[in-house]
Amino acid sequence: MTRQQLRDLAFSDKQIRRLARLGWLQAIHHNVYAVGHRHLSDRAHLFAALLTFGPQAFLSHRTAAGVWKLRAINLHEVEVTLPGTGGRHRDGLTVHRTVTELEADDVRTHGELRVSSVPRMLVELAARETPRELERLVTLAVQKRLLRPDANDGRAALEQALARHERHPGIAKLAAVLAVYRHTESRKSDLEVAFDRFLAAHPEIPEPNRNIEIDHWEIDCFWPAHNLAVELDGRPYHIAANAMEKDRIKDAALLRKGITPLRFTDFRVEHDLRGILGDLRHFLKLG
Repeated sequence: MTRQQLRDLAFSDKQIRRLARLGWLQAIHHNVYAVGHRHLSDRAHLFAALLTFGPQAFLSHRTAAGVWKLRAINLHEVEVTLPGTGGRHRDGLTVHRTVTELEADDVRTHGELRVSSVPRMLVELAARETPRELERLVTLAVQKRLLRPDANDGRAALEQALARHERHPGIAKLAAVLAVYRHTESRKSDLEVAFDRFLAAHPEIPEPNRNIEIDHWEIDCFWPAHNLAVELDGRPYHIAANAMEKDRIKDAALLRKGITPLRFTDFRVEHDLRGILGDLRHFLKLG
């Protein structure tokens, strides 16, 4: 609670000081108190950081990434952004100021927390993060359906954020990362087309069942007579660790059912068609 909220409940400043001395109020930040104890959850600490700056403050930068579950929350380096100019310091908090007028899409509410939107958060981090980390954030945000760079609304939100902050440090780096991501992400459909053409050029390979589910796993191509599954990995690499783990879990689940999983990447389809043909002929027992 803030001091003003306590005043609104008819507590005098003298009573507030006395409750603080007795330990009923625990000071967290300037004019912000925990009631009864200091054993607060991460979200309570973040909420306290917002309360100390007022209703226009919002969590930003790496802290915003933590709120969106794109990285771990570091309570020792909570980052808050305030509109306007002028210095306001709080121990244990990193304060950013923005003189750019905020758009409706810049700040979201996550539970009770005001936080930078995902596009704005990426802009905020563009200068300080490596391209690899930015690409990891984009990939994970898409996986969590927080960002849809392939959709008209998602593309508009991203590109509007880039346009509004075109002079922001690192914005060219972020734009390049997004361009690479869109290109590699869209290549899965291209990969499927290329694989279809490959199969058409080799009629000795029987037509697979496509996009079927085995248990709850979706399989790109499946030859039931031979218990062979092929996954077309359209991106040349996985950035997010959880994506790689899901692939491994999926492969293990298929193996337990007696199904052989093969993974063909766009690199192999482009550079190793002879090897792919050999793999398929072997597992389909074509001699």
